[in-house]
Amino acid sequence: MVDIYTRALEVMEENFNHVVEMSVASSANGEVAVRDVNAYYHNGVFYFLGKSTNFLLRNIALCANVGLCHGSHNMQGVARILGHPCDKQNAEIRKILKKEFSLNYSEYVTESDPNMRIVEIKLTKAETYTRYHRYEIDYVAKTAQRDHTEPLFVYR
Repeated sequence: MVDIYTRALEVMEENFNHVVEMSVASSANGEVAVRDVNAYYHNGVFYFLGKSTNFLLRNIALCANVGLCHGSHNMQGVARILGHPCDKQNAEIRKILKKEFSLNYSEYVTESDPNMRIVEIKLTKAETYTRYHRYEIDYVAKTAQRDHTEPLFVYR
């Protein structure tokens, strides 16, 4: 029988291991910022690109705790601004993101803009669904629970 935590991680990969539009929220100094982003998930981490001048990234710089939402799927994590996509230390993730965002990378990412940044979100908790199951994942404790709840909508 498959371990529930292992299966939950597989479900996250199935649901999000491709470019997905989702909302990311942060809060700093009593102000909340929410933005829809195109994000890519792999091994417990979401990546998205944005400008350091936008309100969301300014909030993340002050408070790294963020929430993510895609339909009925809800997640929490700790964000880190990795720097400009062309920075030497970002070469590997830039290559992956260019491949995953291949259809619209050039439209979405202006690498000539010095304010462009890659943001990494390491998940701490997630609630995700399959057609017949709901999974609650604790990435820190490496545990998960599953029940037989069906979501109102399954987004992929």
